[in-house]
Amino acid sequence: MLKDLILDIIDILFPLLLYQFICITNKTFYVKDKFRQTLLGLTCGTAIVLSMLLPTMITNDFDSDLRSIPLIISALYGGYKGGIISLVFLLVCRFFIGMDGFFISFISSIVIFAAASLMANRFKRRPPKTRFIICILLTLSAFIISWCTSFFTHQTDEFYSVAISFQICLLHLISMCMSVLLMEVTIKAISMQEQIIRSEKLNITSQLAASVAHEIRSPLTSIKGFIQLLLSNAEGKGKQYLEISMVELNRMEYIIHNFLNYSKPQIETIEVFSIAELLNQVKESADPFAQSKNVDLHVDAEDNLWIQAEQLKIKQAMMNIVKNAIEASTDKGQVSIKAYRQLNKVCINIHDNGVGMTSEQLAILGTPFYSTKTNGTGLGLMVAFRIIQAINGTLEFQSIEGKGTTALVILPAVDEYRRVD
Repeated sequence: MLKDLILDIIDILFPLLLYQFICITNKTFYVKDKFRQTLLGLTCGTAIVLSMLLPTMITNDFDSDLRSIPLIISALYGGYKGGIISLVFLLVCRFFIGMDGFFISFISSIVIFAAASLMANRFKRRPPKTRFIICILLTLSAFIISWCTSFFTHQTDEFYSVAISFQICLLHLISMCMSVLLMEVTIKAISMQEQIIRSEKLNITSQLAASVAHEIRSPLTSIKGFIQLLLSNAEGKGKQYLEISMVELNRMEYIIHNFLNYSKPQIETIEVFSIAELLNQVKESADPFAQSKNVDLHVDAEDNLWIQAEQLKIKQAMMNIVKNAIEASTDKGQVSIKAYRQLNKVCINIHDNGVGMTSEQLAILGTPFYSTKTNGTGLGLMVAFRIIQAINGTLEFQSIEGKGTTALVILPAVDEYRRVD
């Protein structure tokens, strides 16, 4: 029996390895929720069937397979769709094996699936360590349910042995640990691929922007010089027109200068400043725009949150994110900004109750010239990403279509005593 269970681990891991291979080599399956959930449901369903039929067909519902492992994985990582597909595989296979004990197996499988499905929505937003703990706890719960059903239905006598029961439980936990490891490696690999692609796109765009801005600035300097010469001898309307032209040229020069900085936003003036004060300044600047959109803007920041960076550029990055949140909000919407400390990091949470985004939109958010707005260029958010990354920070987005979007900015924290007055 224990030898069969060890072989069952291979039955479970092989389909998950196939899922990992498909996701890494063809990112379309992972980015699109429908494809990813269906693929995971099918691979976990295959793992369930293999576990129940190989190396020998099950004789009871306690000690001869590890079917609950892929069922839990599919429900947690694949959502309701993935979980239901795996559950159908399990019940159909169990039905054809035999009706003896089918009803009890049906009830226990439904309970395990329901418990995992209830956690699925929050599960995705948890850190990897928390996800691992959740999977282990669900595995133990599933084992207890299976043990209890076998006890009451008298399907086996081996459960009376504590040693055998412990070994079976241990194999369940080992199988779950290996399965979770495969899933987390897949998530990490996809994330690294996206970061590499995004960095390459940003570098290409930055080089193009810098080159175009430089070429424009050279003739602009000459034009500005000649207008200054003409201004010294101009009178009347001609002088007025030249002064207007000079103002517009200065404005154009300022835009190009900012464009060059945005294309390669190195942090130049380092200072230690309070995040609470910065966010209050952002609120004051963004309030008129929020009021024009009939959106309520609220800031809740803890005291003694300090970071070391260039204040103006961090403010610009925050303004870009907050402005996007306001524009995404519906009429009489709300945008909340919350800042708090977590270990040695400062976390800034910006949430709106707007239209939200799909997983496909989230996957390419921050890439050059992509925007969910009709007249947007995507450069504002791209700049925010670059500025935050320049001080070893991160910017992440979570969104539910129709319910809103949350932007999470994580920045390295410094102690108050390092503040420069």
